[in-house]
Amino acid sequence: MGNSLALPAQWACILVLWSGLSWGQEIPWHLGRVGGAQAAPSAINTATNQPGPHRIVVAVIDSGVIASHPSLEGQLLPGYDMVSGRNNLRNSRSGNFNPDERNVQCGERLLSASFRVHGTEVASLIAGNGVGGVWGVNPAAKIVPVRLFGACATSRQDLLDAIAWAAGLPVKDVPDNPHPARIINLSLSGGYASCGADLQRLISRVLEQNIFVVAAAGNNFHKSLQEPANCKGVISVGALDANNHIAPYSALDPRTVVYAPGGGPALSGHGEWSVNKLKVASYEPNFFGQDRPSSQHRGVGTSYAAPIVAGFISLWLSHHPSKTQADFMNEIHQFSRQVEPVAACASCVPRGLAGLPVMKGS
Repeated sequence: MGNSLALPAQWACILVLWSGLSWGQEIPWHLGRVGGAQAAPSAINTATNQPGPHRIVVAVIDSGVIASHPSLEGQLLPGYDMVSGRNNLRNSRSGNFNPDERNVQCGERLLSASFRVHGTEVASLIAGNGVGGVWGVNPAAKIVPVRLFGACATSRQDLLDAIAWAAGLPVKDVPDNPHPARIINLSLSGGYASCGADLQRLISRVLEQNIFVVAAAGNNFHKSLQEPANCKGVISVGALDANNHIAPYSALDPRTVVYAPGGGPALSGHGEWSVNKLKVASYEPNFFGQDRPSSQHRGVGTSYAAPIVAGFISLWLSHHPSKTQADFMNEIHQFSRQVEPVAACASCVPRGLAGLPVMKGS
């Protein structure tokens, strides 16, 4: 495939780590367990699945990614800042995909710390290299960061351009993406209640290139899907707590394709997963207010469930690079489990990602 890259020799060390000592140090609860130990009820159970020989590129369209985090060292490809000039404190689009600086303002609008590190955390769930116990679902994947929002508001045209650029399609006045994504992750929600014709046309064009589009269902407390998750062909992702129950904040819609761990408030009990938050690569201020990298259980939301699915698809494709989205939908019963329905959605048949059986071929 044009956007599947053969696994280079230097990645052999990741495979050794994946299959050996590092798992003895820590396995994030959402990935499952090894050696027959009890896993969290909603774990996706890919902990024993090594990446295949085909390296998969995943675009993370988000707030930008802080490239210096140790858990993302070696995991990033060149990305782009797709925030247009009037919404960009840097005045124009560029190859600088870092988020806006901490505590910057755009008029009266103050950039929150959690908003700023969102893209970094999302990227780490897909392809974290294990430093600090932050393992992505597929640490052999490569991330293309695409910045869509910052301290200022974003625009619909920026979203359309970001998706097009991530897919390798031409965007006016922007150099072509040298590493088109096989998977596009959109950990964002809140557009129209029905997919707009402009966005649907673009997504349909992207899907024709055999590119997967994964989108968060949204944290709207059991309301229906909004854009981009409600667009035809998008793999919409709802959130589960560690006990395999649909999170109360998650959107609830019969069109939701799959649910994955998204965390929530701490659970009762003494299980490792009672923390009920995803471990992510993030940043915190030190005593002087300067950024310092951190690795902690803080991921909660459908924004974090979506990259679990994007990472899983990249792991699946690393073994089966010719697979299509139609294959994924046809085979989803093989790597999903039943989730207890919610009375508020009688027509919903929720499925939770459970990936162990699917990685046996190459």
